[in-house]
Amino acid sequence: MDDISVTRINGLIGAEIGNVDISKDLDDRTIEQITKALAENGVIFFRDQDLSADRQRAFAGRFTLPGAKRAPVADAQITMIEKEEQQLKNVGGGWHADQTFNEVPSWGSILAAKVLPSAGGDTVFASLAAAYDDLSEGMKTQLETMLAEHNNERVITSMSLLPQYAGAKAKIVKATHPVVIRHPITGRKSLFVNRGYTTHFEGWTQEESAPLLQYLFQKCERPEYQVRLKWRPGTVAFWDNLQVLHYAVNDYHGERRVMQRVSVSGIRLDRAGCTAAACVSQP
Repeated sequence: MDDISVTRINGLIGAEIGNVDISKDLDDRTIEQITKALAENGVIFFRDQDLSADRQRAFAGRFTLPGAKRAPVADAQITMIEKEEQQLKNVGGGWHADQTFNEVPSWGSILAAKVLPSAGGDTVFASLAAAYDDLSEGMKTQLETMLAEHNNERVITSMSLLPQYAGAKAKIVKATHPVVIRHPITGRKSLFVNRGYTTHFEGWTQEESAPLLQYLFQKCERPEYQVRLKWRPGTVAFWDNLQVLHYAVNDYHGERRVMQRVSVSGIRLDRAGCTAAACVSQP
C-alpha cells in the first residue's frame, strides 16, 4: 500500500493529490489519507482520472464525517451541471457553499470534468477558515454567539432563467446555522456564511443584517484566501463545504461545459464553542 502524494498549492487552501486511482476500490488507509488531506486543505484535486457515474458514487460513498450515518451508495445522486453553447448564464456563477439551506448541509462535493471549453471555465475556491482566522478577537467573540438563516429562494429564481430548469417546480427550503462552526475532523473554527444562501442573522432584520453580512462576504472572498482550478480532461475536485466557498467562472460563451457532481452527506452543525467531538449530532 503506497501513500498518496499531497502537494499544497498555496499556503492557505488547496492541494493536488497524486499516486491514487480513485476509480478503483480503495483500502481504508487510503480513504483516511484522502480525508485528512481534504480536512487540512479544504479542497483537493485529482488529475488524469477516468471516473464513471457509478465509480464516482462508489468513491463518494467511502467518506463519512464522525457521528454521521453513512448513506447507501445507491442513494448518492449524480447531478449533471451543464452550460450549452447558446447559454449566457451558468450554474454556480456566484460565491456559495453547496446546500447550506438544508438542516443537514452537504459535507463534501465531488465534481468530475466531462466536457470542457477550449479555454476558461475555471472554478475558484476560497477558505472560510482563513477568513475567520483574520478577524479581530472582538469580532470573533461576537460572531460565535450568532445564528444565521440560509435559504434557496434567490437561487431558485436565478436558476429558473436557465432553459434546462424552465418550468421546474422547486421547493423553497431554509435552515438556521451557527455563523461560526468548528470543523468536526480538525477542530478548526470557520465562518459559515455565503453570499448565495445566507439571508440574515437570527433575531435581526435583513436590513439590519446586510452591512455585517456584506463585510463577511467580502472578507471570505478576498484573493489571498483563494485557489483557482484550471480544469483538464480527467480532473476531479473534492471540496469541503464546511470550510470552503466556490465560484464557477463564466468566461467561455459559445462553448459547452459539462460536469458530473455527487455530494457527500454531512451532519447538523453546532456552535464553535463546543469541542470537536461535541459538534457532531445526529440528524
